[in-house]
Amino acid sequence: MTISVEQSVTTRIATPFSLTPMKNQNGPDSAPTLQPTQLPVWTSPVVEKVYKEETTLEVVQIGESPSFLPSGIGIRPDQAIFYRPPEAGPESPVDWRPPPVKVPHALHPDDHYWLVRPIPSDSRNYELEWYPYGNRPTRPEALPYRVHHGMDFPNEPGTPVFAASSGTVIYAAPLPSNRDGINYYGNTVIIHHDWQWQGQDVYTLYAHTLELFVKVGDFVEQGQLLAGVGATGHVSGPHLHLEVRVGQNNYSSTRNPALWLAPYEGWGTLAGRFMDSRGQVIHGAMITVIPLDVESSVEVPVRYQLTYAPDGVNGDEIWQENFVFGDLPAGDYRVVLTTAGETFRRDVKIKAGMTNFVVFQADFRWAPTYTPIPTFTPPPIPSPTVTPSP
Repeated sequence: MTISVEQSVTTRIATPFSLTPMKNQNGPDSAPTLQPTQLPVWTSPVVEKVYKEETTLEVVQIGESPSFLPSGIGIRPDQAIFYRPPEAGPESPVDWRPPPVKVPHALHPDDHYWLVRPIPSDSRNYELEWYPYGNRPTRPEALPYRVHHGMDFPNEPGTPVFAASSGTVIYAAPLPSNRDGINYYGNTVIIHHDWQWQGQDVYTLYAHTLELFVKVGDFVEQGQLLAGVGATGHVSGPHLHLEVRVGQNNYSSTRNPALWLAPYEGWGTLAGRFMDSRGQVIHGAMITVIPLDVESSVEVPVRYQLTYAPDGVNGDEIWQENFVFGDLPAGDYRVVLTTAGETFRRDVKIKAGMTNFVVFQADFRWAPTYTPIPTFTPPPIPSPTVTPSP
């Protein structure tokens, strides 16, 4: 039927229903049984509503309770992610990221994306690109920090820090170095997870936090609040430093977190091994990843880093990689490696939700040469001059 303008529509409110005792048929001493009444019916007070739309509404009459039918063409769930109505607001900013996939996640049998991102999605939950795992800072203006054994997430102080997986808190305090006693890590939480990888224990470390909301001995669930982002310890600004440690809980047992953190929906990971003619891995080679044909709602920049430094940096037990680029939208890319005056190129396709592995092998024998670590020299402080009094 059609309801015209300002026509009254009546609806009724359901009254509660009860259970009525049934006559006892088993004698006076038997326990009474209850007989259910009819299903609830629409009865009782009438509430009148007047619709004053300028158009008519299609109504399906079911008893005395009208229901309005949706109009238009429906969108299936698998199509909705591609649909953007023009009135939805401004375009997404360049640093926008899709939501991460659910964990545990492993489209490839050798993958182990078992950790959730430790920073919420409305904050920066992706790494600082110019200081990747296994590298010193790739920005020439940056100070000569040590080779990175983790992943950094720059954020405002107080941004929540979550447990990447479940386990027991085994450390929650400032963490001074066992070499020189300096508190490099600042306020730190370490979790011993309640599962293993390749028969080895796994730990995650969360450093430079502003405050701690857990204590040693606490069992935490995946995604539980641990602390707030801070700038404690030796840092250049507020950020979370995350480490994944496998086998033992120490600085020499770290692995690349990019192979453990859940990738974003529609994005994947590039990992690989660059070696010489003898199969020896080549350290410190420049790698550039150039997007060629990528379907993404965000700008995809050219990414670059060096192959892992030899300073105690570990590859994965399975992949045995010496470089990783995480968080790449699916599509076609060109990988360029340069070392010892030689350049190697290969076009690769990044598939979403998995590690895409490539191997480069040079036709020469690589001999590493010692490169001195650059040191920061502070500017000289001028000596004060004394002006004699007259």
